[in-house]
Order: sequence, then C-alpha cells, then structure tokens
Amino acid sequence: MTEKLPDPSGQRVIILNGRYAGQEGVCLGQATGGSKWMVSPDGTNEILPMEFDREFGILVTRDK
Repeated sequence: MTEKLPDPSGQRVIILNGRYAGQEGVCLGQATGGSKWMVSPDGTNEILPMEFDREFGILVTRDK
C-alpha cells in the first residue's frame, strides 16, 4: 500500500539535491503539469522546479 505524501505548498522545506543541498527554503506550490513543485531557497530570488520527497522534503522543527 502506497502512502500519500502531504501537500508541501507553503511549507518550510529542506533541499536535498543540487547546488542548494542542505539549505532551507519554502515550497511555493505545484508546477504546471503537476510532476514537480516550485521551491525558493532562502536568501535567493530563484524559484526551482523540484521533485517532492526526492529533491526536497518538508522541514520539521520541534519546540524545545
């Protein structure tokens, strides 16, 4: 049984691949065509098409 992934739109994310790997950003929503999501790395004006759960993931923080 395949688990459905949550919608990352508007969520803080961690970038897993590419030149911004290891950096945080925000998911702006699904790209036209539906196979990728638009991610903007923090501190940049760039918007990158990325594959959820392969190239980026939702950033989870816990209150101390």
